[in-house]
Parts: sequence; C-alpha cells; structure tokens
Amino acid sequence: MSQFDDESDEELCVDRLSDLSCDSDIKDHSELESDNESDSEDIPLPTNFTRRTISSSSDESEDEWSSTDEPPVLEDFMGRPGVTSNAAPESLIDAVESFIKDDFFQYLVDESNRYCYQNIERFQTSRKTIKWRDITIAEMKKFLGLIILMGQVRKDKRDDYWSTDPCLETPFFPKITSKDRFRQIWAAWHFNNNEDITEESGRLVKVIPIINYFSDKFINVYKPKRNLSLDEGMIPWRGRLFFRVYNAGKLTKYGILVRILSESDTGYICNFETYAAQGLRLVETIQTVVSPFTGIWHHVYMDNYYNSVTDATQLLENKIRICGTIRKNRGLPPYLQKTCLNKGETIFRRKKDILLQVWQSKRRVSLISTTHSAEMQESHNIDRTTRQNNIKTNALIDYNKYMKGVDRAGQYLSYYSILTKNI
Repeated sequence: MSQFDDESDEELCVDRLSDLSCDSDIKDHSELESDNESDSEDIPLPTNFTRRTISSSSDESEDEWSSTDEPPVLEDFMGRPGVTSNAAPESLIDAVESFIKDDFFQYLVDESNRYCYQNIERFQTSRKTIKWRDITIAEMKKFLGLIILMGQVRKDKRDDYWSTDPCLETPFFPKITSKDRFRQIWAAWHFNNNEDITEESGRLVKVIPIINYFSDKFINVYKPKRNLSLDEGMIPWRGRLFFRVYNAGKLTKYGILVRILSESDTGYICNFETYAAQGLRLVETIQTVVSPFTGIWHHVYMDNYYNSVTDATQLLENKIRICGTIRKNRGLPPYLQKTCLNKGETIFRRKKDILLQVWQSKRRVSLISTTHSAEMQESHNIDRTTRQNNIKTNALIDYNKYMKGVDRAGQYLSYYSILTKNI
C-alpha cells in the first residue's frame, strides 16, 4: 500500500488484494491462474472449491439497530507488552538469538543429514561431487549466512559467487566455504523427514516444522501493545505451486499469500498464517491468527475482506475489539446501504457495542467498529480544495492510523531483502 499522500488515497487505507470480490477463503479463481511465462498447464482449483458467500445480515430487522449512539465502555488493556525474557537484548546478536537458537540449526542439520543418507546413492555416484561428510551446526550457520548475503549481492548465477573472474569475483564467499561444499549442502538441505509424510499430510508438510518454529517465537518472545493490524503479505513465487495466488493490483503479482497480524506502530509480526488452499472458512482463518491474543482486549484493525458483523460479534466474545471497513453484504442494514448522502455527511446504526457507520466523501466509506463512537473530528489531512482540515469519523481516523502495521513490516524487510531468484 502507498503512503496515502495523494488526494485520491488520503481518506482511506486501501488494500487491492482485499478488494477482490469473492468472499470465500479463496478470493477469486484468478488467484490460482497459471503463470503463462513459466507453466504450460493451468494450475487446477481444489476439488472442494466452491464460491462461498458470507451470509448477509441485511435481512435483519431494522429494529435491532438503534440510531442512538451509546459509545462502548472500553476495558483496560490486560496485556504486558514488551520482551518476555528477564533480560532485554543488548546487541543485535542477542536479538537474533532470541528468535534463532542452536536448536533451530541442530534441527536443520539433523534433517539434512538424514535426507542425505536416505538418498546416499545420489550423493556418491557423481564424480563431480566431493565425498560426503556430515553437516555441522557451524557449517549450517555459514550456509544460511551466505544465502542471506546473496540477497544483498546480486548475481545471475549461483556459481558466480565463487568466480575467479576479476569482473565478477566476490572473495568473501570462497573464504567461508568452497563452491562444491555449498552445492552439496544445498542439495541435502531439508526441513522434514520424508518417511513421515503420508497422504493425509497437508500441503505445507515439507516446511511446516520451520513455520511452526518461527510462529511460536514470534508469539512468545515479544508481546505486542494494544493496537494490532491484520492484513496480507505476499512471498514472491513464479514457479509451479498448487496454492500460488495471483493479483494484478499488487507489485508482487504471483506468490504465496500470508495473512499477517502485526503490531500497528512498530510492524512487529505477532503471528501469521500461510494460505495453502486448505478450504477454510474466512472466520476460521481470522480466529487462528488472533487466537494467541484473545482475552486481554486487543484492538485489531482489519480491511473489508475480513470484517463482518458476525466476525465482530465472535471476536467481542473473545475479548477482542475491531475496527475497519466493511462490505455492504457483510451485515450492513438496508437503511445504511440505500440512504443518499452529500459530501461530508455521515449516518450510523448501533447494536450494543457494534457500530456501523457510512461516511460520504469522494466515495462512500462503510465502517464497522466495536471500539468507537459515531462522532466526527478534524483529521490532520488538509482538503486541497478548501485548504482546511477534513472532518472525518473517529473510526476512520484511527483505521488510517493503525492499519499500516503490515506495510511497515514489509518496508523494514525490503531494506535488507534476502529474496533471490532460484539460480
């Protein structure tokens, strides 16, 4: 998402990925379109794929919704934000070791050595390969360090990092390990025991131990402050993959979709869920991502792909309050859908703590909140026509303020990207 500085975007945080029209967990057939540049066959849709529509609550009686604004009484935040260990990290190395300890490297070493011995003939038949010796923790650390460095030092071919050509050479790489040993570890690098994989294993079975390891670390090493944002991220991938998604509105058009829960002001990734076309209902996905943070009154900001009156009710029961935009078929009463408004006008309806509000600017904005009143206030954005501060709803001002956590995380990751082509 952009920084919303220009006139067209300053009034509302917009995520084009979330604006796709399908309401099922698989948002659109286009998410699974094949890459014509690399694939000759279409990627099939899951056999259990159906277009599901979240049932609209617009048929509810208007009497259930009140025009009287009785703002909710907000509870005190019960969490203890900050690093959970007794001693806060004093250096960058300490911070890294809070998330990646030797047990992680030992696991990679064990699985990679196991994979080699399961396929020992492959590692011994070629005359070009050096004699196999077991990988050590020190070697695995060097190996991963070089992979991270490859994201910063770009070359067209992997072997170019060990080139002796004066125009291409990077002396640091051959000082750490030889080209043949790097190739050997690369070929053996493995994350799970193939002999434990069954037909019932999920599509992420090859990498699920690593996903679980980091998910657990993100949840337990640091506890976030009250305000969180739930949004999507994309891991670039243009190869063949059953659950690869496509979205023309994103800078990264092909990739693996990840739903991310992050701290709003820092961008710290608190939890994540990797989409693998599991056929889960949207509400199940939301519950999975936020489940470690229930019961302490977090405020979660989400866009219109995730929000509905039903979801807001269920999250409120789990002591989570929400705020964000909402689609009209997610429970918006007919009165709010049909009433015409002039620019700057707003109407609302409330059912206990759930506020539904529509505000008219250059376009119509529908909001849901279990946190805010229906009041309006001045925002910091200047109207370019009147040269005065815009008057906006409280919910929209806070939504624009706290919805950018995942964008902030992506911004930080882009500074030291480790992404490389499969060279």
